[in-house]
Amino acid sequence: MATQKQIVNFFEVSMIADALGVPVEFRPRDSYHVTGMIGHGTYDQPIGSWSDDSSLTLCLAETLTEGGGPTQLMQKFTAYLDGDYTPRGIRFDIGIGTSEAISRFNTGRVPATEAGSRSVNANGNGALMRIAPLAFALNGQNWPISRQRITDFTTVTHGHERAIIASCLYVETLRQLLAGQALADALKQADQLVQQSDFPAEELAYFDRLFSPDFFTASRGQIRSSGYVVDSLEAAVWCAANAASVQHLILTAANLGEDTDTIAQIAACLYAAGHLDEPAPMQWRQVLIRTPQSERIIREFAAKYGFR
Repeated sequence: MATQKQIVNFFEVSMIADALGVPVEFRPRDSYHVTGMIGHGTYDQPIGSWSDDSSLTLCLAETLTEGGGPTQLMQKFTAYLDGDYTPRGIRFDIGIGTSEAISRFNTGRVPATEAGSRSVNANGNGALMRIAPLAFALNGQNWPISRQRITDFTTVTHGHERAIIASCLYVETLRQLLAGQALADALKQADQLVQQSDFPAEELAYFDRLFSPDFFTASRGQIRSSGYVVDSLEAAVWCAANAASVQHLILTAANLGEDTDTIAQIAACLYAAGHLDEPAPMQWRQVLIRTPQSERIIREFAAKYGFR
């Protein structure tokens, strides 16, 4: 179990990674080179601005602290559409799949856990990018309970089994890292649990490359950095496996191109879970936008799931 201070650091590192990737999101790889926090860019936002990745992560963290479930989470997502849970009261980014799921939920005819599209073409990373807080909330739970909780909080926006598998692999890997396992061992443990579940073999096969003996040593050119959930998980794991420091990790992820903010944020969570006491560089911490709401949510989450 992590300390409250370590949990706060975990959130801070992930939000900094998100904010560093925001200005260069969607830019092709090697068409730019970012070396630190900058502002404006893709969304013309001030330096230190975090995206929907962090906003929706805060929604989940608050839901878990309050003891809520998928319905309460979707209500908070709805509030996000109006600018709540954002760095400046303005929503400037949201994935198509997530937006459509919120709309389905708000018709009042679709339960929260069924709002996410089940289409194979809807396997974006919109659930993966916000689900990390579950790794703390599920501490001590057995796998059947954990798997159901992960599934329920995934399918509110992404209902295909591939997205669910990705969330299961990611959250369980985070849980193992928090328990002190090295990344390779954490991934192996997560894979064993997922393989024992009733997921279709053809869907599990999409994640085989993560577990190949030479994946960690793959070249940068072999890593895809799109918003497709398999690409995003692979890229984040590869970045975490090859990081010399949190600064190195975030810059490596942010310079991959395409879905820079999300991949940097997911990679940062993986790295931070295994390096809970390593903060981001001070100059990045100083420019990260902090709001009374974000500070409160993180503080209360840490108080509930961490120890002093």
